[in-house]
Amino acid sequence: MTPDNKDQYDDTELFRRFALFGVSTKGEHFDTQISRIEEICNVDGNVVMLELAPNYEQCVHEGLLKPNTYLKIADRWKERCSKIIAGDQELTIPENPDWLVSLVMGESYFYPDWNREEIMRANIVKEKPDIVIVGNGNSDLIKDHFPHAYYIVFEINGRYSASSTGHNRGIHRWHNPNKIITLPSREE
Repeated sequence: MTPDNKDQYDDTELFRRFALFGVSTKGEHFDTQISRIEEICNVDGNVVMLELAPNYEQCVHEGLLKPNTYLKIADRWKERCSKIIAGDQELTIPENPDWLVSLVMGESYFYPDWNREEIMRANIVKEKPDIVIVGNGNSDLIKDHFPHAYYIVFEINGRYSASSTGHNRGIHRWHNPNKIITLPSREE
């Protein structure tokens, strides 16, 4: 008997093997991280899921947002991958955005019905990507749910790097990564 709840996962999906990268969203580390990811695994012909809202590119074209790390990755690899999945929750942009409030609230302003982690996990199950690239603040949440993912995290001085989300508070102990790559900090 199969469950009626379409959001319930088949337990075998939890043990599917894929490469999970927790990246820094700081622009200064973009080229270093992409080069290391390309050394570790082949992106050519593979399915890649990014922590990217499906409507992010549209928001950039409308001048509401600037290109982020994940949009830059998608642009760089679009000809190489068999498929690039925008695996995050869709952004909610008010008709008349209050940019001052958005600066104070950060990501929460654009995700009033915060369901991002659940949507990313559901997209991994549904789309079966070979490679998943998310911010290092969300990578542990995915690793917790998919324990057999091959997990590599990029860190800066033992910390999360996504300062806009509040993930950068204090030293963090990563959840069982296969490899930790420490990026240089300008503070050093």
